[in-house]
Amino acid sequence: MKRIIIAMATLLGSFPLLATDVIHTKDLTFYYPNFHSIDLALGAMPPMSDSHVTFCCEAAFTGQRLASFAHTNVADAHVSGGVWHKGYNCRANTGAFVWYGDKWTFMDKSTFLNTRPTCRMAFCQYLIILNGKQAPIWERMRKNRTRYRALCEKDGRLCLVESKKVVTLEYFTKCLVENHITNAIYLDMGAGWNYAWYRDDAGKAKEIFPESKQASDYKYRTNWVTFYY
Repeated sequence: MKRIIIAMATLLGSFPLLATDVIHTKDLTFYYPNFHSIDLALGAMPPMSDSHVTFCCEAAFTGQRLASFAHTNVADAHVSGGVWHKGYNCRANTGAFVWYGDKWTFMDKSTFLNTRPTCRMAFCQYLIILNGKQAPIWERMRKNRTRYRALCEKDGRLCLVESKKVVTLEYFTKCLVENHITNAIYLDMGAGWNYAWYRDDAGKAKEIFPESKQASDYKYRTNWVTFYY
């Protein structure tokens, strides 16, 4: 019996616990990272050599193209490793994502700033869907076209969702609603900013938009939502 238990433990240990599950639909790509914790990396993107990372990508907006990192160059207040930092005031941000260490929540930015919840990580961004209700889309943003990415909650699980092609914000939001996303907050995109990476079923790092490493803005990125196993 002992040998059987050891054999089963060995077999279970060989499963890709570090993997990020990838699911494709007609218009969207869903990334479901397996994780035990989430943090906001600041100043430098986590390296692929960090075997505990299962997914990381840009989170909050960056204000200016500065040669060195400054918390005041990250859009609005943010929390990394449980420490609050003051960023610059960003009118485009309407919401916040908060990780408490054992659970998460999406909320209005005003609620986040006024209550200052005790948490392990948090960042502010443009809110797309909150508690199943689509947030109003500003008219000047409705027809903005790009490859969109959002941090979402679907069926009680966190996932990163990308549009498969260049679409309008209005269409991306429509796709999220049709896929029964209950919460969604935008993640910074554009040439340089859209670079991301994750772990595949074999535990190997896979790049998203690797060509962005050649973009002029790549070196100016400031913050990354990072999932750790």
